Amino acid sequence: MSLRVSDDFVTDTESLLCKSFKNHEASYSDLAARAFLDHTILKLSPDTTPIPPISVSAHLQASARDDDPICIVGAGAAGLYAAMILQDLGIEYEILEASERVGGRVFTHRFNGDVGYDAPRNTPERYDYFDVGAMRFPDIPFMKRMFDLFEHINIKNLLIPYTFHNDNNLLYYNLRPPATTQIATASVDYFHISASNGGTVPDFYAQQQADHWVGLTYDPFKRLFADMNTDNSIDRWIAFQKAWKELTKQDHFSTRGYMLAGKEGKPKDAPDPYPEPVVHWLETMDNGTGLYDHGFVQNVMHALDFDWPFPSTNSAPPPRNQSSNKKPVDWYCIDGGTDHIVREMAKKLKKKPETKRPVVKIEQMEDSRMKVTIRKDDGTVRVREYAHVISTVSLGCLQTIDTDNSGLSYSQREAVRTLTYDASTKIGIKFEKRWWEDPAVMGKDKTIRGGQSSTDVPIRTCVYPSYGLDCPSAPGVLIASYAWGQDAMRFGSLAQGEGTVADKDLLEIALTDLERLHGIPREKFGDVLDHYTHAWYNDQYTRGAFAHFGPGQFGRAFDHKSLFASLKAPAANGRLHIAGEATSVHHGWILGAVNSAWRAVYNALIHRPEKRRELIARWGVPDEESEKLLLQLAALAKGNCI
Repeated sequence: MSLRVSDDFVTDTESLLCKSFKNHEASYSDLAARAFLDHTILKLSPDTTPIPPISVSAHLQASARDDDPICIVGAGAAGLYAAMILQDLGIEYEILEASERVGGRVFTHRFNGDVGYDAPRNTPERYDYFDVGAMRFPDIPFMKRMFDLFEHINIKNLLIPYTFHNDNNLLYYNLRPPATTQIATASVDYFHISASNGGTVPDFYAQQQADHWVGLTYDPFKRLFADMNTDNSIDRWIAFQKAWKELTKQDHFSTRGYMLAGKEGKPKDAPDPYPEPVVHWLETMDNGTGLYDHGFVQNVMHALDFDWPFPSTNSAPPPRNQSSNKKPVDWYCIDGGTDHIVREMAKKLKKKPETKRPVVKIEQMEDSRMKVTIRKDDGTVRVREYAHVISTVSLGCLQTIDTDNSGLSYSQREAVRTLTYDASTKIGIKFEKRWWEDPAVMGKDKTIRGGQSSTDVPIRTCVYPSYGLDCPSAPGVLIASYAWGQDAMRFGSLAQGEGTVADKDLLEIALTDLERLHGIPREKFGDVLDHYTHAWYNDQYTRGAFAHFGPGQFGRAFDHKSLFASLKAPAANGRLHIAGEATSVHHGWILGAVNSAWRAVYNALIHRPEKRRELIARWGVPDEESEKLLLQLAALAKGNCI
């Protein structure tokens, strides 16, 4: 079955396709997001023909009182961005935040408290922290909205280079001595994972590094999308259709399932199925335990956004042992902590977020207004009325709000309940000094300044600070463990609060693993002054780290409905809007949160065309969104078709 798209979609997408894919100036994920919506609209339209642009008077008549404010549930990046837009448009709003702080999953832990936030640059007090949530930003074109935000809130001067890899970063797997990447890759099967060396991986596969076999899995799709490297927008669109059709055929697969499955239904140049021990090995080297059980399509799109295309009309990739002429991605972090983003966003707001105001119920009223129930500190409740409600909380938190009478459709309720999130746990340890930067500890020419080391022991990934590198006596704060998936869940179960037996066990495990990873006795680390652990699935205000969809959760070409698309549609007769990074194609990025906030505000203004025009004039349109598709989706939601 072919992937059908509407004529409106082709026309509306031309502006996006006119961006130069030769220089990777647009995201394939953005095009994919539009394709998901368009396909859903075609499937749900009763006569299977494209829905014409909706008439505001015919489909979405304004019935709410415009003088009522808009309620924003949640003061994370999405909620704050939505408030900034509404304030700029002169529309009243209120932000209700359940926790004691703003920022949501943008969270910086300072061992010295707030004194570090305003401390001068290159002073020790400023660098006594680690970023528990978001911590790095790639300077790639589809992230432009984020860098525009940095400029808008006057923190662009705080951007400093983030080091993803240092030549002295270490790998420690299968109890083999710690080694740098250069040493580990210089010999065949350094980590003794092959059957002939006592492992389980067939010798044939062990002759190559893990990334070779991972690359072979993704490369057929990368080659298809690389055919878009042409100056002709029509040819680009045809190439996208072909590539997208092939990729969405695989949406029922997890990454593990795809690697294990036979070649039927796959691209002709797909590799033969991998033996199960090979897949386990690849997951160990490439990702967190269990993450290959997530959706294959999402992993391919992520690889596309960061790795391709090469600036050439030749779709074949260069050999993996040769470098391409593609410009390396520059990464940045925020000097002083990522929470500068959300704190400075909040400072821009005239009406500040109300903290410790958990929303417990959202209802649709007979006069089309929305009613929100808030639980106060003393346990009593208070009810407020609004023109619209924008929910920016995680889907796990939204699930426990009483929305029985909110007007959510079946698909939307199903999406809130079933769309999957990943787990993430970070352990920050404050040592008396930065021993990893000390040649007396690490050895001559072996010091580590930034980057990360990886292992198969419980800590999995150790992240060295890229900030404070030129600060004398910078505090010895290290992200001793950054884990995802099952690794994060298991470590997170020990995060039961400072001083508990479980917490002491967790610290002991982390220190032991640091010894093993670095090949250094802990006595050389110096004293441990403090530590802090945060498991995002254990956080009552998030209940998950970030969206990471499972098989079938985006929607295949022959599916009737897409759970992902349903979240982008307004509910409650156009009065309830779900935002947050899970509702964007850019999962796990602050960009996804701010894009979703824009879309929620747009949907809230559907009955106010003059404000929509002002929104677009002042805030643009995110590449993953399309006015025509959003209007059509709203019309379907109005008719209870979503």
